[in-house]
Amino acid sequence: MQRAALSAVCGAARAPPARFFRVSPPVLAADKEALLELRRRTGLPFMQCREALLRCGGALAQAEAWLQEEAQRRGWSRANTVRDRRAQEGLVGLLREGTAAVMVEVNCETDFVARNAEFQRLVEAAALGTMALCQATAAPQDGCAKHLLQEEELAQLRTGPGGGLLSDHIAVAIGKLGEKLALRRAGWLRVPQRDGFIAAYAHGWLPATTPVAMGTYGALVACQVTEPQAPAATLEEVGRKVAQHVVGLAPTAVGSPQDEPRGEEETRLLAQSFLLEPELSVGQFLQRHRALGVRDFLRFRCGEETHGQTHGEETHGHNQTHSGEGTHGREGNDSKPAEMG
Repeated sequence: MQRAALSAVCGAARAPPARFFRVSPPVLAADKEALLELRRRTGLPFMQCREALLRCGGALAQAEAWLQEEAQRRGWSRANTVRDRRAQEGLVGLLREGTAAVMVEVNCETDFVARNAEFQRLVEAAALGTMALCQATAAPQDGCAKHLLQEEELAQLRTGPGGGLLSDHIAVAIGKLGEKLALRRAGWLRVPQRDGFIAAYAHGWLPATTPVAMGTYGALVACQVTEPQAPAATLEEVGRKVAQHVVGLAPTAVGSPQDEPRGEEETRLLAQSFLLEPELSVGQFLQRHRALGVRDFLRFRCGEETHGQTHGEETHGHNQTHSGEGTHGREGNDSKPAEMG
C-alpha cells in the first residue's frame, strides 16, 4: 500500500506541469505562410524571421519592422568591424532620364556578393537617389553640366524622393551580406533639352533587368544633336557605339576632329582610332553619320585607382563639338576591358 502510494507520488513528480506544453497561439497561427512571407520580404534567415514573429505575436508588419531595425543595428555594428577591409569588387550602375544621366559605383569585397540581388538593389537605390539629386538642380541652358558628388553629398544621399538615407540601407545590407559595402562615387551629366542627348553603355556580365544598367565598366557621353531630323534609333546606335569606345579605350579628353592622331598613345577621344571601325577616328565616325557631336563624357571602372581625382569636381562646358574644340573628359584609369560585347 505504501509502495503504491510512493509510486503514485513519484509519478506525479516526474510528470511535467501542463503549462510547459503550452505554445503561444500566434506562433502556431503565423506558422508557414507568415514565415515564408516574412522571409520573402526581408531576405533574412528563417530563424531570425521566426524570432521576429514570436516577439511580435505573429503580426507580420510589426515583425518586418523589428527585423529591419535589428538588421540596421547589427549592420552598423558589423560596419565598424569591417571598416578597414578592402572592397574593390562591386558594380557600376547607370540611369538615364531624358537629357540627364547618372552613374554610381558601389563596392563590396567579393564577386559573389556583387551577384547577389540584395547588393544589386543597393546599386539601383544609389542610382535613383543620385538621379533625384540631379533632377533637383537646374538644367543647363547651353553646353553640358557635369557634377561628381562630394563626400558630404554621398553621405547625405537618399534612396529617392522622400526616401531614407542610403547609408542606412547600406548598413542593413552589411548586416545581411556580412561584407564591407560602400558607395564609392557618383556623378551625372546633363544637357539642354532642345538639342541634348546622353548616351550610355555598361560593360560586364550582368543582364539588364531594371532601368538601372549595371556592369563592371560604365560610360556616359554628353552629346549635341547635330541633325534634328535624325531618328531616335540612330541617336541611340551612334551614341552607344561612342560610349562603348569610351569604355574600351579610356580617353581622358574630348579633343577636336582637327587634332592630329598620336598613334596608340592617343588619349583625346575624337582623335582616337574608333574601336569598332579602326580605319576611322572617332571624329570621322561622327562626321560620317552627321547625327551627334560630343560635349563631354564620364567613365567609371569598378575598383580602379583614381589618383588625382577629387570628389565634387563640377564643370559646365559650353563648346559644342562636332567640328570644333570640345570640353575635356575626366581623367581616368587606362585599364581596358578584356573584350567588348
